[in-house]
Amino acid sequence: MQVKANNNENQVINVSSAAQSRNKERAGRNSHSQNKNSIYAGDLGFCKDTVTLRKERAQKKALKLISDVWAGDQKIDQNIADIRTKVNELRADIDADWEIVNQGEAQKEALRQQYGVEADSQEQKDLELLEKEADMMRLGNGPEGVQLTEEEQARLEEIKDPVTGAYKISLTEYQKRCLDIDNSQSIYERRITDARQQIEAGYASIRGIKLERLKHHEMVDGQKKADEIMEQASKDVIGMLVDEAKDHVDETYEEQREEAKEKAEEKEEQEEKIEDRREEKEELEARIDEASAERHEAENARREQEKDAREGANLLENMAKAGMDVAGSSDVVQAEIKDMLHKMKLLEEDLKGAAVDEEV
Repeated sequence: MQVKANNNENQVINVSSAAQSRNKERAGRNSHSQNKNSIYAGDLGFCKDTVTLRKERAQKKALKLISDVWAGDQKIDQNIADIRTKVNELRADIDADWEIVNQGEAQKEALRQQYGVEADSQEQKDLELLEKEADMMRLGNGPEGVQLTEEEQARLEEIKDPVTGAYKISLTEYQKRCLDIDNSQSIYERRITDARQQIEAGYASIRGIKLERLKHHEMVDGQKKADEIMEQASKDVIGMLVDEAKDHVDETYEEQREEAKEKAEEKEEQEEKIEDRREEKEELEARIDEASAERHEAENARREQEKDAREGANLLENMAKAGMDVAGSSDVVQAEIKDMLHKMKLLEEDLKGAAVDEEV
């Protein structure tokens, strides 16, 4: 588009190149904005290594959890195995102790035969009663211990004082030697009793451990927790990606908002320039109209002056002619009339010259 001022082609305002530049810039911004309307994962600032690192950490944590549970389970199995090993050792000790106790019984039987004591004799019965008393002292006389009958209790009081424990009758050599062997046997019998109690306690521990394992399900719970860790890690990664996408969208929106603001400012500036140009054009047109009107007025005035000059010249010329014919007219009057005619002619020429200059 071109704008001319005052009919002078040297005053031309060329705005075509500026308009083309603005159109190209506007097209580039529109293209950039259209590209930002879509979000691609590759455009995000989120580093892929961060996702991988988060997953690896979750895997390590889950693996450690399972490993710890497995190690605890293995420790429990080892504990049970140790208890079973101890029980087997106690059983072996019991067998060895029973062997010693049986050897003592064999020795007592050999002594009985050596001393010629009959199996149903009073000496043998008193020996067995004293051995039974020793067992009662060791094991107790409760439901699980040794119980003495009334006859046995009465006979025992005849043999020993119930308060002091002193023998009321003299023991035979056979009875003394058998009681010594029985005293030795009681040591191993106590060991057997203790071992049996330890074995029972060991079995009770194993049963308790197994019951606790059934209650807690460490391996199952550990696997469940490991799955929860991995699931939470996946949720965290998704959350990170979503947050990153939101940030990207916010940045894109902010850029688009800034671009829209710039466009509005550019549009407003362009409109202001157009308005200034319009005002300048209107002012120029007004000045042209004013100059044209002044020129017309000057032309009319010139024509009026030229007309008046012609009429005056004609009048003077007529007067001059008339004056020459008038008798008594002096030379001075005639000279003044001729001078006025000369000036009128000059004025007419000036007016014509002014008109020519005005047209140029």
